[in-house]
Amino acid sequence: MPSRINIGGEPATPPNGPGFKAPPLAARVHLDAGFRYEQAGAAQKAIAAYEAALSAAASPVERAEAHLRLARVYRTGTDWDAAIRASRVAVRLAEEVGADDLAAEAMNVEVGVYQLRGEFDAGDALASAALVRARSPRVRGILLQNRGVMAAQRRDFAGARTYFAESVAAFEEAGYELGMAFALNNAAAAARDAGDPKSSLELAQEAAALSRRLGAFDVLTLAVQNQAYALVALGRPDEAEAPLGEVLGHFTATANILRQAECLEVMGSLYALRPDYGDTAVRCYDLARTLAVRVGARSLADRVAGRIADLPPAPPHVDPRTN
Repeated sequence: MPSRINIGGEPATPPNGPGFKAPPLAARVHLDAGFRYEQAGAAQKAIAAYEAALSAAASPVERAEAHLRLARVYRTGTDWDAAIRASRVAVRLAEEVGADDLAAEAMNVEVGVYQLRGEFDAGDALASAALVRARSPRVRGILLQNRGVMAAQRRDFAGARTYFAESVAAFEEAGYELGMAFALNNAAAAARDAGDPKSSLELAQEAAALSRRLGAFDVLTLAVQNQAYALVALGRPDEAEAPLGEVLGHFTATANILRQAECLEVMGSLYALRPDYGDTAVRCYDLARTLAVRVGARSLADRVAGRIADLPPAPPHVDPRTN
């Protein structure tokens, strides 16, 4: 926004005369702007800001942080290869200056790729190595969160609870509220997978409330998705349909294929609860599986295939003209 408004519609004269050129923005300004875009779900604007930070970066630490954040945005957009490349560049730059905590955080981005693709052995091994290097409670907390998520997805719920508890303790020590929002979301998903949709709904509602207060729209969308999933599991599909449709629309608009697939899985379960909507459920599941395969999310694709197999057979079609 300009510092002065020209009422007549002509450009305002720069404060230091017509030939004035503003000094280039510091890398930190671009990094901060990129983070705001990232939290708002504006991936392309976040990428542009982080690339501008790279151009302005005056130190290896600033360049490492810009690559780390680019990797995170690429991971959100399911561009797995770009995310891994950028995270490894960030690790290398951090290692050059002995920034172990920054290197560990960059390694965590790659851990997240493996977690999302269902490659849990690779993810857990890398997370273990990164934890050795982590120095701050915030970075320890995010690594422990990913270990907890992978344990829950392997149905090791006792292990997941341990990792989550250690992670929350680290976030509390760091005063990292955004991490707490992620922790609540992950705990909601784990409770659902453990067969406790009531607790899952309560945790997702807490995550949504905290995300709204923090202005973290990307975390909020995941919290709403988790709420919808829990409502369907509780047999309350009518309450889940509208918010689920809104979140699916957001993920479609932002071209987040993995999250689209997850929403379509929930949509399939929603329609499976309704008499005479079995065909619609199958279509949702089929599209969810197709999208999951497209981005290499094998665990999601396998889970959706199992849901299709569990659907009751469609009733035979009866021609009304037959006596």
